[in-house]
Amino acid sequence: MNNNRRAFLKKIGLGTIAATNIPAFTSAESLLGSNNPDKLHFQFERTERNYNGVYRNEYLSKVAFPIGGIGAGMFCLEGTGAISHLSVNHRPEIYNTPYAFAAISIKGVKNGAKVLESIVPTWKLFGPHGSGNGLGNRNYGLPRFEKGSFLARFPFGIIELEDKDIPLDVKITGWSPFVPTDEDNSSLPVGVLEYSFKNRSRDAIEAVFSYNARNFIDDNGHILEQTNGFRMIRAGVDGNSVTGGFAIYLDNVNAVTDHCWFRGGWFDAQTILWENIRNAKIVDNPPVEGVSPGASVYLPIKMKPGEEKTVKVNFCWYLPQSDLSIGQQVVTGAAFSGKTTKRAVKNQQKVSGFAGEALLNSFDPNGDGQVGTLLSPEFIINRKYLKFLVGGGSQKEKTAVNLLIDGQIVETATGKNTEQLTEIIWDLSKHRGKNARLKIMDIDTSAWGHILADQFMLTDRRDEILSSPSPGAIVLADFESDYSDGWEIKGPGELGIVGSQDSNYRPWYATRFENLDSLIKYWDKNSTTLRRNSELFCKSFYDSTLPAEVLEAVAANLTILKSPTVLRVSDGRLWAWEGCNDDSGCCHGSCTHVWNYAQAIPHLFPTLERTLRETEFKISQNEAGHQNFRTNIPITPTDHNFHAAADGQLGGIMKVYREWRISGDTEWMKSLFPYVKKSFDYCIRTWDPKKKGYLEEPHHNTYDIEFWGPDGMCTSFYLGALTAFIEMCKTLKEPYKEYQSLLNKGKKYIENDLFDGEYFIQKIQWEGLEAPNPVDVQSFGGSYSSEAMALLKKEGPKYQYGTGCLSDGILGMWMASVCRLPEIIDNNMVKSHLEAVYKYNLRKTLLDHYNPQRPTYACGEDGGLLLCSWPKGGALSLPFVYSNEVWTGIEYQVASHLMLKGEVEKGLEIVRVCRDRYDGSVRNPFDEYECGHWYARAMASYGLLQGLTGIYYDAVDKTLYIDSRIGDFKCFISARSGFGTVEFKAGRPILNVVYGTIEVEKYNISGNMLDL
Repeated sequence: MNNNRRAFLKKIGLGTIAATNIPAFTSAESLLGSNNPDKLHFQFERTERNYNGVYRNEYLSKVAFPIGGIGAGMFCLEGTGAISHLSVNHRPEIYNTPYAFAAISIKGVKNGAKVLESIVPTWKLFGPHGSGNGLGNRNYGLPRFEKGSFLARFPFGIIELEDKDIPLDVKITGWSPFVPTDEDNSSLPVGVLEYSFKNRSRDAIEAVFSYNARNFIDDNGHILEQTNGFRMIRAGVDGNSVTGGFAIYLDNVNAVTDHCWFRGGWFDAQTILWENIRNAKIVDNPPVEGVSPGASVYLPIKMKPGEEKTVKVNFCWYLPQSDLSIGQQVVTGAAFSGKTTKRAVKNQQKVSGFAGEALLNSFDPNGDGQVGTLLSPEFIINRKYLKFLVGGGSQKEKTAVNLLIDGQIVETATGKNTEQLTEIIWDLSKHRGKNARLKIMDIDTSAWGHILADQFMLTDRRDEILSSPSPGAIVLADFESDYSDGWEIKGPGELGIVGSQDSNYRPWYATRFENLDSLIKYWDKNSTTLRRNSELFCKSFYDSTLPAEVLEAVAANLTILKSPTVLRVSDGRLWAWEGCNDDSGCCHGSCTHVWNYAQAIPHLFPTLERTLRETEFKISQNEAGHQNFRTNIPITPTDHNFHAAADGQLGGIMKVYREWRISGDTEWMKSLFPYVKKSFDYCIRTWDPKKKGYLEEPHHNTYDIEFWGPDGMCTSFYLGALTAFIEMCKTLKEPYKEYQSLLNKGKKYIENDLFDGEYFIQKIQWEGLEAPNPVDVQSFGGSYSSEAMALLKKEGPKYQYGTGCLSDGILGMWMASVCRLPEIIDNNMVKSHLEAVYKYNLRKTLLDHYNPQRPTYACGEDGGLLLCSWPKGGALSLPFVYSNEVWTGIEYQVASHLMLKGEVEKGLEIVRVCRDRYDGSVRNPFDEYECGHWYARAMASYGLLQGLTGIYYDAVDKTLYIDSRIGDFKCFISARSGFGTVEFKAGRPILNVVYGTIEVEKYNISGNMLDL
């Protein structure tokens, strides 16, 4: 039998399938895998699954809907009603399926006891780890409802269950708070499952509801009391003083708890548990000492005919400790103690060049893990020069001697990564008569993370001999004796630097709440309000006339914000992975080039998004302007021993502009501007040192390689960043002539030299640059083998795209548009490029596509938008890695950019091809993956709203922009302080704010100011 789907569809005839009006098909195996005529008839009838509609039958198989708070951990509500993917320990645990379930038992009804879930998907029965031994640790063998369906109305997941034996209409609603602009209440470590029952029989019904669970926090832990439920804690924790744990409880005072299932061997606990459920028996057992096999909370329910009742099951967790730390050496103590040293200390190389017998020395014999600052008493600058000796580390922002006047650094000196002190002379003529202080700092825990200093002296003689001062010289400090009097010493704690006791990530909620009890108290008091506010968002978002596939794509990827991809550190700042491996985060540090694509948070939670910019420019950027595109966790200064990412760093400049316009906070932008300027000047020096207006030197980017020579993708970022920077300069009245010149030259070059008449390309260049030979340049790509050397001579450096049609080939202009910046490049050229991407890179099927890289994102009969193609020849032997793959984030950015250019149907087709892969039959509709689950780049889908409608609220000018590509519409809008809907009808806007405020003074409709 030929199981090829297309062959099969041809045999049965197109008319049979077309009548069902479904957007995608399941595999032929599911159609042909049964000899039962009834089942075959059902499959011939087909299941209808419309975009943004109900998932059932084969489309229900992989549904898993995240529930939890931003950065607080989650569990997933599966389409059947089960929970899975439990990830509350500050890391992903994709295959953590707890033994936990709800059940109903109706008295006097045959087969009236059921787990409140529909049938277990068949893929779980054979193949997963342990299935060959029968999966006795699962509850798959318990009776369930015959049919179920799932409807996503983010943040609500709604399940309906049916069974011929059960005279009840059953609905499960899973949710956790999601209220745009209210980031704290949207970050709570909580979730809810609401079980609603309606008696559709003619008789009164008496039943028992139960929720049952093993201690899935720790098999060897304890189960304690919790009002109307139970609490699971870890082993080794004193139950009388426990602050953390996982609580499951009902909202009904009639609840009764069995804190300890039957203790025995084999499957005794499960057997007795089901007997209790089957017989509608309510068990009341107090907590026990030692380990309990599990716990249940029971609630008796009585319903008259037609009566409805809802049982609310609350899940609250408080697990404040983690072992997560990346890029942060454990701090061993304070660098300065008030003591001097007379020589090198243990494990230190020979120290030389100091004056007298002693000096200041912050070297840590255990590995330079000590950090701190030292602030001198105030002194008057009454001499022309300040001379002193310095040695040790060379990082200006970490190991330095600074001169402070009015709290501002006016002079800085460092060592040269040597233990020999050298003389420094500062001419302070212009500061004469002012009060000043010396600030000596050591906040580096890496190699050469210490400082040496000695003999600070004010003098009018430039040739003053430090070891033998003249009578007119003033010795401020010679460190011949202890120096604690008058000096301010700060250790790691006072500086907010991670110490050995808190060197790991600590979640925001652990700072907000003292313990689990305080969290539960807050939740019980506010959950009704938070549900109502979450409903306001849900109703506003779905009260829309936009295409169903767009609403589905946007909402599905908002679940990323509830996934373990996102964390919030103790002070509330955002930090994130790129995505989630099965048991750990994937690619750390709020990676700037990946998070470029994510457009949801800036509009929904703009306060959180601004913390990313603050971290990038103030923490992860050094004095030279080099920005590490990955941030440490906990958030601390990073090292700078690898390339900056050109697209990430330039994109960050556009995003500063975006956050400014969304927030309306010009003072915030002004505070970041000096860092932005340093960043931009670094970009110019590093990638455009000859100031040609395009990136010529090798530049690292989101494909984890360096492009050699100018290309459309990164040069478009350069031009977008220049546009943003010039606009900020104009507002702050800063000079920008030099940057305007670069912008003009860059525009001319990209249009004349990088546009091949149809799309933008790369001109590979590796000779005549300031950069060394590619063989000698640091890269993730590894060294050049003899075979690679041969390719280098023939084709140039590895991992380029040359004459290829790159889906991201004009990405910087999309970034400019979604940041409400003008696209400086010729509009017809940009549109032509996007149309070429649609023409050459969109594949309806990948059956004949060659992909030796990571195929499961899209392969076989899937469709998808390839990252790159070479329709005119010139394909390289080793093109950039990932080039043969399909990434949803790129699909969405291309789709929304096409929409912005008026090519709505082309954009929608890309969206449909993408969402067809995530229809629930093979992949989870709520987990678009790339390098890991819930990959951040997929939040590019939020840009589809702007692509179709042009909606953008500028809080600086209090102007609402609308530039519709679809005529009249109704669409969701979220701004800095509120959300609601915008209806556009007959050229007139109607703004309906349902939460908070959106202060609109002007409307700009397709470039024209509307007279209100």
